[in-house]
Amino acid sequence: MKEISDEIFHLVMKYKGSWSGEHGDGRDRGHRLKDFFGDEVYQCLKDVKNIFDPKGLLNPHIIIDVPPMDQNLRINPSYKTKHYDFVYKYRHDHSFEGLVHNCSGVGVCRNHYGGTMCPSFRATSEEADSTRGRANALRLAISGQLGFDGLTDPKVLETMDLCLSCKACKSECPSNVDMAKLKSEVLQKKYDEGKITLRERAINANVDIVSRIAGWKAPLVNFVQSTVIFRFVAEKILGVDRRRVLPTYASESLNDWYQKNYITNGSRKKVALFADTYINFHEPQIGRAAIRLLNECGYEVVLANVGCCQRPRISNGFLEEAKRAGTKTAQNLLKYINEGMTILVCEPSCTSALIYDIPDLIEDENMANVLRENVKAIDVFLAEALATGELKGNFISKSSNILLHGHCHQKASFGTSGMKAVYGSISSMSCTESDSGCCGMAGSFGYEVEHYDVSKKISELVLIPAVKATDRETAIVANGFSCRHQIKDFADRKAIHWVESVDFIPLSTHELSTAEHHEV
Repeated sequence: MKEISDEIFHLVMKYKGSWSGEHGDGRDRGHRLKDFFGDEVYQCLKDVKNIFDPKGLLNPHIIIDVPPMDQNLRINPSYKTKHYDFVYKYRHDHSFEGLVHNCSGVGVCRNHYGGTMCPSFRATSEEADSTRGRANALRLAISGQLGFDGLTDPKVLETMDLCLSCKACKSECPSNVDMAKLKSEVLQKKYDEGKITLRERAINANVDIVSRIAGWKAPLVNFVQSTVIFRFVAEKILGVDRRRVLPTYASESLNDWYQKNYITNGSRKKVALFADTYINFHEPQIGRAAIRLLNECGYEVVLANVGCCQRPRISNGFLEEAKRAGTKTAQNLLKYINEGMTILVCEPSCTSALIYDIPDLIEDENMANVLRENVKAIDVFLAEALATGELKGNFISKSSNILLHGHCHQKASFGTSGMKAVYGSISSMSCTESDSGCCGMAGSFGYEVEHYDVSKKISELVLIPAVKATDRETAIVANGFSCRHQIKDFADRKAIHWVESVDFIPLSTHELSTAEHHEV
């Protein structure tokens, strides 16, 4: 690079060209400014710099007194990284180290306005709580610099602590540094060393036991969870903040309801609705609304009750178990995909797990590609069907005004355009999407006693004020399970899932034939 730069410089001088264009004279070209401008002009530049910056605090050694371009490099010939065996395959990111090194340090993650990244930095304004700060900590850890001793160094774990695994950096960072993915690997390494708390064990175990609580035990469990005594004990033993009430369980799971009540409509158009943990065991009314809506749109719904997407384990670093159980979930979903069905998902975090995380954890790459290509968020699927003309009829809204809050994983992976496209087809309602960033709950994060205040502060940056500013007649739509709980806790408003906000009225046989005649 140095030889190329020198040769180009001589060509520039020979043809009386410009040594810099759009990007100006920085670390790469600054060392040649004296040669380019000459001693007298260069001294003028130094004088101006010294007048306005006598202590050399503003970008030192960038334009004036720039060292050679091959000095002070982040990665130099002696740079070496410690080898680890990671759980993710990094089929699109190349490697853990490559993803860490993708951070160019530009600092978009230090943004306070617009977008989602980085929620914890917005709350604390601390460099260590930005994506860049965490990437630098990981880089120092894998290269053993500045006293960092590997990925499980206490300083690394402390830096990762406030990462909400929102995945905003996956899409908003110019280098697409997926810090949620990197954090999961760090936590897995911590568990490998036997460093696991009682609360972490409970989170891991809860993935398997939640199905055993829903049903006849649910009313008793819900009552106990809501008591002051239980919340006090949960805070003391598990570190679950007493100001929170854990999610309630359903007296009848979505799968039980489906087996008892669903009647096939005989449609040749079949779709599989993924029975995620949230709509299956906590809020089955959302699953029933999704089935109703899909039936109205002319689809027969097959409920895919095939196991958890592993999002709780993935976000909390239990990657080995997520890989094992997620492989079984993927294998079970293949049965529906092989029958020509698209897998539709209501919960955004489950959608991102099935599209991005599980395919990069499982060994079978062909199965990973099939899963990634055949899973869709339910709003995206219906918006596409509306756009292609597959749906013959009209959507109607149950509210004339809607405030829409997009889930972090939704915005990072597939966006809110599907919901807005459907709302846009309804002339009698208005939809406003709040630029609310992350809600601050992030699964278990907002329940943890040491994170409660940060969780609340993040929510109050934009989301909660936006919700409180609406009248009671405005429907609050949030597809995320955690988002709805955060809105309830801090705005005292009930938020609903998108599928609960719309109906579909198909064209009658006469209307359909008339419409097709006009199309011809």
